[in-house]
Amino acid sequence: VIRDLDLTIRPGEMIGLVGHSGSGKSTLVNLICRFYDVTDGAIKVDGTDIRRFAVADYRRHVGLVLQEPFLFFGTIAQNIAYGKPGATREEIVAAARAAHAHDFILRLAHGYDSLVGERGQGLSGGERQRISIARALLIDPRILILDEATSAVDTETEKEIQKALDNLVQGRTTIAIAHRLSTLRKADRLVVMDRGEIVEVGPHDALMERQGAYWRLYQAQLRQADDESAGAVAERASVAAVLGSHAAHPAGDA
Repeated sequence: VIRDLDLTIRPGEMIGLVGHSGSGKSTLVNLICRFYDVTDGAIKVDGTDIRRFAVADYRRHVGLVLQEPFLFFGTIAQNIAYGKPGATREEIVAAARAAHAHDFILRLAHGYDSLVGERGQGLSGGERQRISIARALLIDPRILILDEATSAVDTETEKEIQKALDNLVQGRTTIAIAHRLSTLRKADRLVVMDRGEIVEVGPHDALMERQGAYWRLYQAQLRQADDESAGAVAERASVAAVLGSHAAHPAGDA
C-alpha cells in the first residue's frame, strides 16, 4: 500500500527507488505503468492525470526493462519490434547495435530471423536482457522503467548490459529499481521507501552523509558482500587443504 506519497520527477531525470522488499517500490512502478490505477490522488505526466489517456496510447510512451524480460515464440527481429510492429529492418538493427546485441545476434544460425522459444528459450539471460533493451530503444519512450535489469547475470555480462542501459537512459525520464545499491549511484536522486512511504530523497553522497535509512541499507549490503567474500575465501582454502592432503598421501601408498 502506498501512503501519502508526494514526488515530482523532472523531465530527463534518473530516479533510483530503493528499500527493503515490500517497501512499495514495485507497487509504485506498477502504478506508473498503469498495470492498475490509483484509487486516491493522482499520477500526472506534464500536469495531466495519466488516467485521462487511453491505456494503449499512454504505454507507447513507457519503456519497460525487467529482471525477467517478456519474450515470445518468434524471430529475434519480431521480438525486438514487439512495441513497434511496423519497424524497418534498419531500425531494428540500429536498436540492437545500441543495445550491444547485434554481434551475438549475427552469431546465431539465421541472424535476426533466428527463432527463439517462449520466454526466450535458447538465449542466455544476458542475451534476453539485451533484446529487451533493444525493444525499449526502438519504441523511443519518454519514460523508462528499469526493474532489477542487471540482477540475474554474471559480472562480465552485467558490464555489457550496463553499456546498453547507458545508451537507453540518455535524455529519458528514468525510474530504476535495483537490489545492488551500487548500480544506482549514477541516479540524479535516490528515493528511499519504507512501508509504502518515502522516508528519504537525495543523491547518493548527500544520503550517505546523512547516515539515515539509505546509509543503513548501504552498510548492510557492504557487510553482506564482505561476509560472502570471506565465505568464498574460506571455501577455497578448505578445497586447497583437501587437495594438498591427497597430494601428500596419494592413494595406494603403504
